[in-house]
This record gives sequence, structure tokens and C-alpha cells, in this order.
Amino acid sequence: MESFIRELAVLAPVYVEGGGDMTRVELTDGEGWLDPRPVPAVLKGIARYYGVDLTAVRERYGDILGKRLHVPLPFSPRLVLIPLKMRTPRVAKDGTTGYVAAHSIAQIQGGPSPTSCRVRMAGGKTWTCLQSADFAEQQVRHAKIVQTFYQERMR
Repeated sequence: MESFIRELAVLAPVYVEGGGDMTRVELTDGEGWLDPRPVPAVLKGIARYYGVDLTAVRERYGDILGKRLHVPLPFSPRLVLIPLKMRTPRVAKDGTTGYVAAHSIAQIQGGPSPTSCRVRMAGGKTWTCLQSADFAEQQVRHAKIVQTFYQERMR
């Protein structure tokens, strides 16, 4: 489990025929697999591994950034996960948010519509997000701020 978390690049919500709401786990080297749990359950497992209280982290770094939603989540000095909308839900209760590791992002480009973008990963794979390139770039800037505060706090 430790090596998977250290190399984590993306947690993406996906629908699988006959399997329902699952998580596509992608590593920095491009290796990936489907986890049968939805993204929030996988995220809670990562938080448990690092001993992180997600509610407290969202509150602490949300206060620093002046926002409550879509707060980047620091788990270690290297791993900061950026929340981005990655799909349209089929059912109201299904989540739309995936998480991209800040250190894995190579480039953000505009998408086919003003409310979408493409996130190119360091390993070469591209993910489509259902938020503007401006928003995604702002999330990367926020992740750097969160990472700086996290590292200062750990000293």
C-alpha cells in the first residue's frame, strides 16, 4: 500500500458496466487499476494511512485559502491532492470529484468547452476535467500554498 500511495497521480470517479461507481487509480508511471470503492472511500483510506483527519485538514487549509469547497488536501510534504470535477453524475448521490496529485501535473490546457480543461500528467496521460482551465490553474496555485503551509507546520 505504501508504494501505491507514494506514486499516486490520480483518483478518478468512473462508472463501470456491471460494477457501478468505482475509482480509477493511476500512478505516476502510468500504471492504473480500478478500485471497487467510490473515490471518497479510497480517499478516506489514504487519510487513514497518513493519520490525517480530512475534516480538520479541509477546515485548516480552507481558512488559509479563504474557501470551503475544493480545498487541496496535503498528506505529506510531497503529496497534495487537488480536487477537480471529473465526470457528470448519472445519479444525484454519485460523486463527481476526482483528485490529482499536484506534483504529477505537467500542463493544463483549455478543453472543448469553456467549462472543461485537459490536465496532462508528467507521465504523458491526459485527463479531462469539467472545470475551466483557469479554475484548474488556480487549484494548482492553491495546492502550492497549502504545501508551503504544510511544510512549515511540519518543521
